[in-house]
Amino acid sequence: MGLLLLVLSASPSAGQDQWRQTVQTIVPVKEETVARALLDSVVSVVRNQDIPVQKAPRASSTSFKAIKDTLSEEGLAASSATHMFITYRFSLSSSTFNEKILDLYYIFRPEGQGEDIPILYLDLREGRLYENLLIERGTRLTSNEATFLPFKQQVGFNDLRDQLAVVRVGNRTIRDTARAAAEKKRILEVIRDLTYQ
Repeated sequence: MGLLLLVLSASPSAGQDQWRQTVQTIVPVKEETVARALLDSVVSVVRNQDIPVQKAPRASSTSFKAIKDTLSEEGLAASSATHMFITYRFSLSSSTFNEKILDLYYIFRPEGQGEDIPILYLDLREGRLYENLLIERGTRLTSNEATFLPFKQQVGFNDLRDQLAVVRVGNRTIRDTARAAAEKKRILEVIRDLTYQ
């Protein structure tokens, strides 16, 4: 609540955000979920449009074919991803609340205590990839197969609230389950308050 009061009392600056928060979450990639449908679209777009991609956040850009070949040597494929990290940036500017997805990072997490294996990383801050993946693509509605619901309306923080776990807020990594749940609750409350103020 203190954060909300701080946000609401901030003086507006021309062209600048009054408040900003970056949050990274992790979502399981399971069959028949929006996370799996988004992964399928990601693979289709980067493969068919030959978009340079990365295997991990700080890796060099390369072709999807090169990543596919590397994964194959490890006995994996892009479809092997078990989890997806999504980084959100929330901001308040001129009394308007905005949510933007900054990146998607797919990993394979072995059962037990193995290390995460990078699958595919997409930086959505630059270029047309954000629009191409999250606005122009989506899933068909069961009630009307002639239309689709864009991924942007399905993978927002609030939309995935029951599936995601918070793993980072700003520069703070969160590993404790109870603290992650408390952060998620706090962020949902801030989003609700700023959306409906």
